[in-house]
Amino acid sequence: MFEELTARGAGYGEARRRALRARLAAALREAAPHGVAIEEVEAGVRLSGRGLRRRSITDPALRWIAARLA
Repeated sequence: MFEELTARGAGYGEARRRALRARLAAALREAAPHGVAIEEVEAGVRLSGRGLRRRSITDPALRWIAARLA
């Protein structure tokens, strides 16, 4: 009985986590500047791109993303 309830709760939690991750990735894709790739990974969302660390200092769009995630 409790195993079933636990399994169902875990399933709901996992579905919610996937939905939130997809929503976050979609919002970041809209806000990310050219050359920044947004990828959904198991742990969350990955931003990647050439010179991303340096650009995060100079590009206002990347600073905005970092501020929203902090």
